[in-house]
Amino acid sequence: MTAQLIRQIVAVTGAFLAFSSSAVELSYKAKGEFFLSQTEPADRVSKNWLNGGTGQLHYSVQPLSAGPQYLTIDLLTDSAFSARLNSQWHASPEAGFSVTEAWLGWSPLPVNGYRIRGRLGYFYPQLSLENTDMAWTSPYSSTFSAINSWVAEEVRTRGGELVISRPGRFFQTNHSWSGVIGAFQGNDPAGTLLAWRGFALHNLQTGIGERVNFADYPSLQTGDLSLQNSWVEPTRELDHRSGYYLGLHWEYGQKTRLRAYYYDNNGDPLLFSHQQYAWRTRFSSLAAQHRINDNWQLVAQWLTGNTLMGPAAVDADYSAWFLLAHWQQGKLSATLRYDDFKVDDKDLTEGDDNNGNGEAILLALGYQFNNRLRLSAEHVRLNSTQLNRQQWDWQIKQQQSLSKLILSWRWQ
Repeated sequence: MTAQLIRQIVAVTGAFLAFSSSAVELSYKAKGEFFLSQTEPADRVSKNWLNGGTGQLHYSVQPLSAGPQYLTIDLLTDSAFSARLNSQWHASPEAGFSVTEAWLGWSPLPVNGYRIRGRLGYFYPQLSLENTDMAWTSPYSSTFSAINSWVAEEVRTRGGELVISRPGRFFQTNHSWSGVIGAFQGNDPAGTLLAWRGFALHNLQTGIGERVNFADYPSLQTGDLSLQNSWVEPTRELDHRSGYYLGLHWEYGQKTRLRAYYYDNNGDPLLFSHQQYAWRTRFSSLAAQHRINDNWQLVAQWLTGNTLMGPAAVDADYSAWFLLAHWQQGKLSATLRYDDFKVDDKDLTEGDDNNGNGEAILLALGYQFNNRLRLSAEHVRLNSTQLNRQQWDWQIKQQQSLSKLILSWRWQ
């Protein structure tokens, strides 16, 4: 299905751009990783959600494995129009090739110094300052923060986005501003994973139409929750209602960046279709990046929101934040990140206690051989508490760790 989708997108985009421009240039970029890993412990409760467990740290069952492999295709023209397709191969959630983003872009010439840009298609809202590398990956570590791990799974919009910018250099100031507005459909089940699994740490981006499994909780087998399957298709459109998001970007020279966003999928929590509920999911996000000097920079993000499903069958507040410090000197680099997250269960559904919290620390060390090859070592330690683990009489508190030796490649 995904191969056919890619052909259709490329064909439609090519025809559109051929009509609107006399010159079309096609460019490719790719990257990926292979790794050797070890995780502790390996009992069932600590198995990750994709394998029927309630662990919140993703790892490969095989010690030597291939991580995600990414491909970006750009269509550039001598007009205001362009297009991008981000795709990947990965072994999970579903093994195979998938499309993660695909959009048409519009960027006309500035008007009195102000820039206008637009996008139409499938894409992430631009709320992250961690995942800024190609194909929405992170330049700092293989494992994303808890916030952006969740965004990679459940937040993807099918719609349009308009950005109006006031570049500081044109107005002879160090301050640059951008206002963002987006309207979308196709993200109705967002919030499902937060409610029953909680936040997690990984680098798994859900492809368009892809399904993500979670633990088969006994609470989903009876009562008001019995219609809910132990999986979610985050990009599914269910209620045909449009959601929206608003964003504000601020930059100070080349040193400091801030991004503030509000997102509301406007889902109908009473609607059940295609074997899953729509969820009403809203959140606010604030991200910051500050370059201290040529060697050091800091990145931070805070997110808080609420998700609601059914006639108050599930009602949960959630919040998370992280602080990341990155150092680079020549070919050497180091990243230290701390994550904190929690989910507060506000509903009174019997036998379905989804309260949870956790914290994690990541250390990554890297050596860049050349423009194409990089070797890095990464260690993540996660402490988590999930009350719904007691449905199996498992310990609600778990400690997990993951160590990886990663060989990354890049071509462009």
